[in-house]
Amino acid sequence: MRIDHDYIKRMIDVVLNHPYPTFTIEDFENAGLPYQSAEFEFHMKLFDDQRLIEQDDGDRGFGLTKGIDGYASWSVLPLRLTSRGHDFAEAVSEKTVWDKVKTELPGAAMSSLVTVSVGLFQAYAKKKLGLS
Repeated sequence: MRIDHDYIKRMIDVVLNHPYPTFTIEDFENAGLPYQSAEFEFHMKLFDDQRLIEQDDGDRGFGLTKGIDGYASWSVLPLRLTSRGHDFAEAVSEKTVWDKVKTELPGAAMSSLVTVSVGLFQAYAKKKLGLS
């Protein structure tokens, strides 16, 4: 499965538009991103791998447990964006930055998306503030 930039952006929008500091997988479901889909699982694992999200108590994971037979069991846990996750969300929310990343790095790995997006946003912010 390939990383879907638009799907990532939709996930970030769900979290940023949430009225509370924590969110659950049900919030994604309510926004039209069903958590029992392979696409959701894939992208949430990437968010977890990059430590963009964590459970509200600081533990890793987002509520998915799989048995030896591959059966998926979901728990509704309070999740939050980490500081790194907020940095990425801020970068993704800047249309100029995100459009550039999507255009120039269409097949980039998640770590590259995070690093480049945040770096571009920081450069963009410095330029806007007249610091570079």
